[in-house]
Amino acid sequence: MRAAALALLALATVWPRWWPVRWAMAAVAGGLLVASVWDVSFVGWDVGWAAPVAVCAAVALWWAVPKAHERLAVPGGAWWVLLGSAAAVYACVPETDQMREVAVVLIAGGAAEVLLRRRLPAPALVAAAALVEWAALFGATGRDRALVGGLFALSPLIAVGLVRGGSRWRGVGVAVVWVAAALVMARTGGVADSLSPAVVSVAACAATAGLATLVVVRLDRS
Repeated sequence: MRAAALALLALATVWPRWWPVRWAMAAVAGGLLVASVWDVSFVGWDVGWAAPVAVCAAVALWWAVPKAHERLAVPGGAWWVLLGSAAAVYACVPETDQMREVAVVLIAGGAAEVLLRRRLPAPALVAAAALVEWAALFGATGRDRALVGGLFALSPLIAVGLVRGGSRWRGVGVAVVWVAAALVMARTGGVADSLSPAVVSVAACAATAGLATLVVVRLDRS
Protein backbone atom coordinates (compact mmCIF):
# COMPACT_ATOMS: atom_id res chain seq x y z
CA MET A 1 0.00 0.00 0.00
CA ARG A 2 2.92 2.34 0.61
CA ALA A 3 3.99 2.13 -3.04
CA ALA A 4 0.41 2.70 -4.21
CA ALA A 5 0.09 5.76 -1.97
CA LEU A 6 3.33 7.30 -3.25
CA ALA A 7 2.44 6.59 -6.87
CA LEU A 8 -1.08 7.98 -6.51
CA LEU A 9 0.14 11.20 -4.89
CA ALA A 10 2.73 11.66 -7.63
CA LEU A 11 0.12 11.02 -10.34
CA ALA A 12 -2.36 13.46 -8.77
CA THR A 13 0.27 16.19 -9.15
CA VAL A 14 -0.09 16.15 -12.94
CA TRP A 15 -3.30 14.27 -13.83
CA PRO A 16 -6.21 14.54 -14.46
CA ARG A 17 -7.03 18.07 -15.52
CA TRP A 18 -10.10 18.27 -13.27
CA TRP A 19 -8.84 19.51 -9.89
CA PRO A 20 -11.62 18.02 -7.71
CA VAL A 21 -10.56 14.56 -8.91
CA ARG A 22 -6.94 15.35 -8.06
CA TRP A 23 -7.92 16.39 -4.53
CA ALA A 24 -9.90 13.16 -4.15
CA MET A 25 -6.94 11.11 -5.41
CA ALA A 26 -4.64 12.84 -2.92
CA ALA A 27 -7.05 12.09 -0.06
CA VAL A 28 -7.28 8.43 -1.08
CA ALA A 29 -3.48 8.28 -1.27
CA GLY A 30 -3.28 9.72 2.24
CA GLY A 31 -5.64 7.02 3.43
CA LEU A 32 -3.49 4.34 1.81
CA LEU A 33 -0.40 5.80 3.47
CA VAL A 34 -2.04 5.52 6.87
CA ALA A 35 -3.33 2.02 6.10
CA SER A 36 0.21 0.91 5.20
CA VAL A 37 1.35 1.52 8.79
CA TRP A 38 -1.90 0.72 10.59
CA ASP A 39 -0.68 -2.51 12.20
CA VAL A 40 2.50 -0.77 13.39
CA SER A 41 1.34 2.60 14.68
CA PHE A 42 -2.41 2.57 15.19
CA VAL A 43 -3.88 -0.78 16.19
CA GLY A 44 -3.95 -1.23 19.96
CA TRP A 45 -2.86 2.32 20.70
CA ASP A 46 -4.92 5.31 21.74
CA VAL A 47 -3.78 7.42 18.80
CA GLY A 48 -6.81 7.31 16.53
CA TRP A 49 -6.79 11.10 16.29
CA ALA A 50 -3.52 10.91 14.34
CA ALA A 51 -5.03 9.01 11.39
CA PRO A 52 -7.12 11.88 9.94
CA VAL A 53 -4.30 14.32 10.76
CA ALA A 54 -1.89 12.17 8.77
CA VAL A 55 -4.29 12.03 5.81
CA CYS A 56 -4.62 15.83 5.90
CA ALA A 57 -0.83 16.13 6.10
CA ALA A 58 -0.45 13.99 2.97
CA VAL A 59 -2.94 16.16 1.09
CA ALA A 60 -1.19 19.32 2.33
CA LEU A 61 2.16 18.00 1.12
CA TRP A 62 0.66 17.10 -2.27
CA TRP A 63 -0.66 20.67 -2.60
CA ALA A 64 2.34 22.56 -1.22
CA VAL A 65 5.39 20.64 -2.44
CA PRO A 66 5.14 21.61 -6.14
CA LYS A 67 4.78 25.28 -5.12
CA ALA A 68 7.73 25.04 -2.74
CA HIS A 69 9.71 23.32 -5.48
CA GLU A 70 9.20 26.36 -7.71
CA ARG A 71 10.02 28.90 -5.00
CA LEU A 72 13.20 27.23 -3.77
CA ALA A 73 15.25 27.95 -6.88
CA VAL A 74 18.55 26.95 -5.25
CA PRO A 75 19.83 23.70 -6.87
CA GLY A 76 18.42 20.81 -4.89
CA GLY A 77 16.80 23.31 -2.51
CA ALA A 78 13.50 21.53 -1.88
CA TRP A 79 15.29 18.19 -1.50
CA TRP A 80 17.62 19.63 1.15
CA VAL A 81 14.64 21.06 3.03
CA LEU A 82 12.98 17.65 2.89
CA LEU A 83 16.21 16.15 4.21
CA GLY A 84 15.90 18.56 7.16
CA SER A 85 12.39 17.24 7.75
CA ALA A 86 13.72 13.70 7.67
CA ALA A 87 16.37 14.67 10.23
CA ALA A 88 13.61 15.96 12.52
CA VAL A 89 11.74 12.67 12.09
CA TYR A 90 14.92 10.75 12.92
CA ALA A 91 15.36 12.88 16.05
CA CYS A 92 12.02 11.93 17.60
CA VAL A 93 10.82 8.50 16.46
CA PRO A 94 11.92 5.35 18.31
CA GLU A 95 12.24 3.21 15.16
CA THR A 96 14.86 4.64 12.78
CA ASP A 97 16.06 1.79 10.54
CA GLN A 98 13.85 3.03 7.69
CA MET A 99 15.56 6.43 7.71
CA ARG A 100 18.62 5.11 5.87
CA GLU A 101 16.48 4.35 2.82
CA VAL A 102 14.81 7.75 3.08
CA ALA A 103 18.14 9.58 3.36
CA VAL A 104 19.50 7.82 0.25
CA VAL A 105 16.43 8.86 -1.78
CA LEU A 106 16.60 12.50 -0.66
CA ILE A 107 20.35 12.88 -1.10
CA ALA A 108 20.12 11.30 -4.56
CA GLY A 109 17.34 13.70 -5.56
CA GLY A 110 19.21 16.76 -4.32
CA ALA A 111 22.48 15.64 -5.90
CA ALA A 112 20.74 14.99 -9.23
CA GLU A 113 19.42 18.56 -9.31
CA VAL A 114 22.84 19.97 -8.49
CA LEU A 115 24.55 17.89 -11.19
CA LEU A 116 21.86 18.48 -13.83
CA ARG A 117 21.51 22.17 -12.92
CA ARG A 118 17.74 21.92 -13.20
CA ARG A 119 14.82 20.81 -11.07
CA LEU A 120 13.55 17.25 -11.20
CA PRO A 121 9.84 16.82 -12.00
CA ALA A 122 7.55 17.83 -9.14
CA PRO A 123 5.90 14.37 -8.89
CA ALA A 124 9.26 12.91 -7.87
CA LEU A 125 9.53 15.36 -4.98
CA VAL A 126 5.91 14.75 -3.97
CA ALA A 127 6.56 11.01 -3.80
CA ALA A 128 9.71 11.65 -1.74
CA ALA A 129 7.77 13.86 0.67
CA ALA A 130 5.18 11.12 1.07
CA LEU A 131 8.00 8.68 1.79
CA VAL A 132 9.19 10.95 4.61
CA GLU A 133 5.66 11.01 6.05
CA TRP A 134 5.46 7.22 5.84
CA ALA A 135 8.81 7.01 7.68
CA ALA A 136 7.45 9.29 10.41
CA LEU A 137 4.26 7.26 10.87
CA PHE A 138 6.07 3.91 10.75
CA GLY A 139 8.86 5.06 13.05
CA ALA A 140 6.51 6.41 15.71
CA THR A 141 5.32 2.84 16.46
CA GLY A 142 2.16 4.19 18.07
CA ARG A 143 3.77 6.68 20.46
CA ASP A 144 1.56 9.76 20.43
CA ARG A 145 4.33 12.30 21.09
CA ALA A 146 6.49 10.79 18.32
CA LEU A 147 3.53 11.03 15.95
CA VAL A 148 3.14 14.69 16.83
CA GLY A 149 6.84 15.34 16.28
CA GLY A 150 6.94 13.36 13.04
CA LEU A 151 3.91 15.10 11.58
CA PHE A 152 5.21 18.53 12.58
CA ALA A 153 8.48 17.67 10.83
CA LEU A 154 6.57 17.86 7.54
CA SER A 155 5.79 21.56 8.02
CA PRO A 156 8.81 23.23 6.31
CA LEU A 157 7.81 22.60 2.69
CA ILE A 158 4.17 23.27 3.52
CA ALA A 159 5.19 26.64 5.01
CA VAL A 160 7.26 27.50 1.93
CA GLY A 161 4.32 26.59 -0.28
CA LEU A 162 2.03 28.90 1.67
CA VAL A 163 4.31 31.96 1.52
CA ARG A 164 3.86 33.69 -1.82
CA GLY A 165 5.88 36.21 -3.79
CA GLY A 166 9.21 37.80 -2.99
CA SER A 167 12.69 36.75 -4.02
CA ARG A 168 13.95 33.19 -3.97
CA TRP A 169 15.67 34.00 -0.70
CA ARG A 170 12.28 34.45 0.94
CA GLY A 171 11.57 30.78 0.36
CA VAL A 172 15.02 29.81 1.62
CA GLY A 173 14.59 31.91 4.76
CA VAL A 174 11.16 30.45 5.51
CA ALA A 175 12.50 26.94 4.97
CA VAL A 176 15.40 27.50 7.38
CA VAL A 177 13.04 28.86 10.04
CA TRP A 178 10.65 25.92 9.86
CA VAL A 179 13.35 23.24 9.65
CA ALA A 180 14.87 24.73 12.81
CA ALA A 181 11.43 24.73 14.47
CA ALA A 182 10.87 21.09 13.46
CA LEU A 183 14.23 20.04 14.89
CA VAL A 184 13.63 21.88 18.17
CA MET A 185 10.16 20.37 18.50
CA ALA A 186 11.52 16.89 17.73
CA ARG A 187 14.06 17.08 20.56
CA THR A 188 11.60 18.57 23.06
CA GLY A 189 7.96 17.55 22.64
CA GLY A 190 8.75 14.75 20.20
CA VAL A 191 10.67 12.82 22.85
CA ALA A 192 8.55 13.88 25.82
CA ASP A 193 7.03 11.43 28.28
CA SER A 194 3.43 12.14 27.28
CA LEU A 195 1.23 13.86 24.71
CA SER A 196 0.62 17.12 26.58
CA PRO A 197 4.23 18.42 26.45
CA ALA A 198 4.33 17.51 22.75
CA VAL A 199 1.24 19.59 22.04
CA VAL A 200 2.65 22.52 24.02
CA SER A 201 5.94 22.22 22.14
CA VAL A 202 4.17 22.21 18.77
CA ALA A 203 2.20 25.31 19.71
CA ALA A 204 5.30 27.15 20.91
CA CYS A 205 7.47 26.15 17.94
CA ALA A 206 4.73 26.91 15.40
CA ALA A 207 4.06 30.33 16.95
CA THR A 208 7.77 31.19 17.04
CA ALA A 209 8.30 30.01 13.47
CA GLY A 210 5.24 31.95 12.35
CA LEU A 211 6.59 35.17 13.83
CA ALA A 212 10.03 34.51 12.34
CA THR A 213 8.37 33.94 8.95
CA LEU A 214 6.74 37.37 9.18
CA VAL A 215 10.18 38.86 9.86
CA VAL A 216 11.66 37.07 6.85
CA VAL A 217 8.86 38.35 4.61
CA ARG A 218 9.23 41.88 5.95
CA LEU A 219 13.00 41.87 5.39
CA ASP A 220 12.57 40.51 1.88
CA ARG A 221 10.21 43.37 1.03
CA SER A 222 12.61 46.07 2.25
